[in-house]
Amino acid sequence: MPSRETPLRVSAVLWDFDDTLVDSLPTRVQALSQVFRDADIAGVDVRHFLHTLEDRTLEESLVSLATSQGKPADLYRRYRNIYWTKDPAVLRLFPGMDEVLEALARHGVSMAVVTQKARSFEIQGVAAGASVELEALGIADLFPVVIGIEDVTKTKPHPEGILKALERLGASPERALMVGDTVADIGAAKAAGCWSCLATWGVPDGADRARRTRPDFVAEAPLDLLSLLGFADGPRQA
Repeated sequence: MPSRETPLRVSAVLWDFDDTLVDSLPTRVQALSQVFRDADIAGVDVRHFLHTLEDRTLEESLVSLATSQGKPADLYRRYRNIYWTKDPAVLRLFPGMDEVLEALARHGVSMAVVTQKARSFEIQGVAAGASVELEALGIADLFPVVIGIEDVTKTKPHPEGILKALERLGASPERALMVGDTVADIGAAKAAGCWSCLATWGVPDGADRARRTRPDFVAEAPLDLLSLLGFADGPRQA
């Protein structure tokens, strides 16, 4: 890796979706809370549960929870039915994210989404997936590449998703930045040979995550990224 001096010169930025690019937590909390109520699961803080998945997918974590509490094994199916039949218009970009995305596009930086959620599918006759949510947010055109869980055989922290995104963008790892909020995001970036930036604006324990993941950079707000890439002032190195 080259030195960590800024501004960082990259040709591609890869984004995690939930808690990084999009503020979907309220909707996810609402859906999972209903699942827990219906399944009579008590004593589990839903927000904490969603924020501590680490390198496991939500499906894996719900299977583990169901097993430990002797509950039906279909918790994830119930969650999918509730979450993905919502109105996608309820989702919001984090404050400042629209400005960041516009600036990156204006400067010719290619962008992709690499997420643990599904990219595109149909549920109860309704189109769903991260691509549908990007459309609802009005930013789908900025992301010519979206890698979802159905596009990989190994999820983050394995680098497969990032490497696929880079190949489709025609970008090299050493000139790419992965922005994500989880241990898995940073681990995948390192394994792929990319620069890594821990996004702490959507999580409650950013400082602890920075200590544990040792990313190349930490961004406390989306606009910090413009400084990191030489388009404004103010990033903080990890």
